Parts: sequence; C-alpha cells; structure tokens
Amino acid sequence: MAHSPLRQAVPASALVSLLALACNNPPPVTIPDPPQVTVRLEETSTVGRGFKLSISTSGCDQVQRLELFNDTTRIKQVPYGGNPTPVELARDEISYAQGLAVPLSLSARVTCADGRTNVSQGQVATFFPVEEVVEPATANTQVVPDYFVVDGSGNSVSFIGCAMDGTRPFLYRVDKSNPSSAQRVEINFPCDATTLITDRKPAGTGTRWVWTPGRGLLSLDASFKVIYSTNAAVENLVVAADGNAFIYNVTGLYLVTPQGQVRWSREYTGAANPLPGRPAGDPVHITSGTQAGRVLVPLREEHTETVNLRVVVLDYATTDPNGKQLAQYEIDELNPIQAAWTAFNDTGTVMYLGTQQQGSATVRACALGQTKPCQSTYPQSRLWISDPIPGALAALIPYANNNRLAVITSNRFWFMDVKRNSPTESRIINKDQQALTPTGALVGRFAQPGKDDAFFMFNSAPGTSDVPNPYPVEIVATDAAEQGLLYRYQIPGGLSLYGALDDAGTLWMRAGRKLVKPYSLTEYRQLR
Repeated sequence: MAHSPLRQAVPASALVSLLALACNNPPPVTIPDPPQVTVRLEETSTVGRGFKLSISTSGCDQVQRLELFNDTTRIKQVPYGGNPTPVELARDEISYAQGLAVPLSLSARVTCADGRTNVSQGQVATFFPVEEVVEPATANTQVVPDYFVVDGSGNSVSFIGCAMDGTRPFLYRVDKSNPSSAQRVEINFPCDATTLITDRKPAGTGTRWVWTPGRGLLSLDASFKVIYSTNAAVENLVVAADGNAFIYNVTGLYLVTPQGQVRWSREYTGAANPLPGRPAGDPVHITSGTQAGRVLVPLREEHTETVNLRVVVLDYATTDPNGKQLAQYEIDELNPIQAAWTAFNDTGTVMYLGTQQQGSATVRACALGQTKPCQSTYPQSRLWISDPIPGALAALIPYANNNRLAVITSNRFWFMDVKRNSPTESRIINKDQQALTPTGALVGRFAQPGKDDAFFMFNSAPGTSDVPNPYPVEIVATDAAEQGLLYRYQIPGGLSLYGALDDAGTLWMRAGRKLVKPYSLTEYRQLR
C-alpha cells in the first residue's frame, strides 16, 4: 500500500532539530533611527534683498532630497551642500499672499537615499524685502544718524542728520556712494530726539533749517554750509516757499532770512499792532491763486469763559518791520478746554479745523474770506463738517495734491476726501471704513505723506517721563487709503527705524544700523 509523503518516517535526530527551530523566534528586524534636520536663521528679522539661513542634517548615509517649507507650503528643493547647507531665499521665492513682512514658520524636510525622512521644527522669521541695502562699516556704527533728511535722488543721494559725539553736537552728511567718509560740521546747540531738519526750499537748491525746540536753530545751504546760527529759544519754525523761516518764540512771530535778518515781526503784546492771539497752528505762505503773497496765521485768544479762534492774514513781502495785516477772519468760539488743530489748502481758500470732543473729533472745512464764522448757521462759511472720528486728534495733514486730508489720532490713522465737489467730499475713505493702526500699544510718532496717494506712519512706544520721545520701531504704509494697509514692518530687539523721502519721492529707511531703499509701493502691491 502506498503512503503519503507526509507520513513517511523521519529520523529522530531530524525531529529534534526541527523542534528546536520551532521553539526559537527569529532575530528582530533592526529599524534605523530617522534622520535629524535643523534650520538655523542668520537673523530672526531681516530687512534685505534676500533671507539667509542654513540647514543641517544627520543620520543619512546619503541625502537624497532636502526641501524648505513655510508652514505646510513647500518653498523649494535645496541642493544638498554638506553640513550646514547655506540657503538664501530671494524675494520672489516667498509668497506674500498673507502680507508683506508677516511671520514665517520655516522648516526643512530631509529624505535619505534609503527612503527615511524627517521634518525639522519650525523657526519663526520675518522678511521685509527691499531693493537696496547699505551696511555699516563696523558692527558698532550706523550708516546715517537716527533722524535724517535726503538730498538728491537715484544714486546721487546724500543723507543729512544731527548727532552727538560725546558732548559735542554735529551735523553729518553721508553720501550713499561713500558712506564711510561722512562730512560733519560742529554746531552750537545740542541734538536730541526733538531736533528737526526742514525740507529744502526752494526744492533742490534752497535752504534747510535745523532746530532744537528751546535750544537753538541754524540755516544750512545746499553745499552743507551753515549760514546763520543762534541759541535763541524757538518754540516753532516753519519754512516759507523761498527759504525764509517763520519763527515763533515767547514774544511773537518773526520772518527771518537764512542770513538771520528779521524781515518783519508781529508780537503778542506791547507792540503797536499786536497779534490778536497766540498760535493755534502753523502759519502758511500762499504762493498761488487769489491769496498769493499772503501769510495765513491761525490764532487763539483765550478768555475766562471762551476761546476765540481766528485767522489773521499778513502781507508776506511787506517792508514794514512791524508787519502788515491785510485781513482778519473770525472762525469760531470754543470752550476753553477744547483742543483744536488747523491746516490750510494750498491756495489759502479753505481752512480745516479739527476739534476734540470726549472720545472723538470732528473736522470742518471753513471758507476763508467770509465775514461770518465757521458755524452751522452760515453754510457759506462752514462748507462741511465730518461725522465723529474716533480717537484723540493729533494732527491734520493735507496731501495728495491737497485732495486728501490725513486725520491723525494717537493710535488711528484716518484719510478724508477733501476735493471740492467730489461725491465723497468730507467723508472718510479708508478701506472698509477701518482706520490704519499701530501694532498693540504703539502710537503714531511721525507722519510722512508720499508720492500721489501714498502715506507712511512711523510708530513708537508711548512717551514716558524718562523717555518722552521714543524712537520709532514700526512703519505702516498705504499706497492709497481705499486700498488699506500695504505693509507693516516692526523692527525687533531694541532697535529703531526711521524714513525720509528723496527729491524724487522715493523712501529711504534706517533699519537699525543699516540704510535701506524699499521697493516702490507699486512693486510691493504687485508682490501681494
């Protein structure tokens, strides 16, 4: 009878061997550890043409692929270049769909040749792309003074600012083409965070004035030569179109030439023809239209129960040393504790008057030349009044060829259409009716109208008794009020920033110790 092979006899020794195999588990499969990868940032916040970092890996016999991500979005594959692998991200390799200079979360993924892979922890970084960067000569110097103005345009620009060298104050001029060899001239009054340098008038060839409130002033010609200097205690200084300066001090208003000659003056008291009030805003020299050749001086005369707000019109070119008054317009009667701000259009036909209520302000347009005050009962005098605007009013600034008015409060920036007979005249035109604001507890420190409809704000911490005038740490920019915020950049780590426009309207910015030229607002809008 035939037998199945499974039932064939097996030698005893073979049985023992098979049983032994059945009772011992096979050795475990060894699974290699995943590779390690880390991202190291050269700076956590970069203002520059590119953004530098490095990627380090370990645990791969051979790296097959290295990739860089922003959060979960792949930026690019990085050619492996050893440990560490340097990486520089160019402007156009980053998406700005969420905004310019917004925080990035950068991570890397490494894949070994055997297929193992791992992802690094994210590193938070900020990148603000700019067109040009001028680095300081050493780590302990900076390219330009903290605050500066710009002469020229393009590659032929220079930067003028005031700074202390120990206890000695100097004016500096830094050429972009040779930033390590600055010119400087010692001056006879101190520089501090309140020192101001005016625009050059006439533009390009005229005079700048430099002054520190209460400490002194000087005039500076286009060749960086001091023409006139004094330690007079100046309260305010405004430059006329021809380079002369309107100077307020405790006694009155003076028109002073760059050589220091007083053309005329109008004192508050004691003179034959005193000014009927104290300054309520900057005087304005009108050079076009029916008011050409006149000076508009806003004044407030305080009484126990009321404050009379008025505008006095003076003859700019008079040879009378006591000045010549041409007209006086009564604007309104205010509460003594009610704050007011003034501004004028370029032809001197409209005054903008901002008045503060408890938690908001209103702005009205007053037609100059009328015999009646700027009140609701006289529509020929009060052209319009705005709806209440939230915030504590800080400034009114006409811009955009006098078609718009920036209404600046301490922590909100509003923009109003003031073009005559426009369908939206007197209305706020911010995008979605939302103010531009500083970040967090920051407040507006400086306002800078730009070309066309552009506007920049430089924001700082609030002033304190120890630091009454903090340096700005944030820039906020819009290319048009209706477009809303274009970009916001805040510099970290105890550094500060500041910016000014050159003769072509291009922004230059000090970012910490370096100097940068941001892209045009049109280019930033295209990036977004």
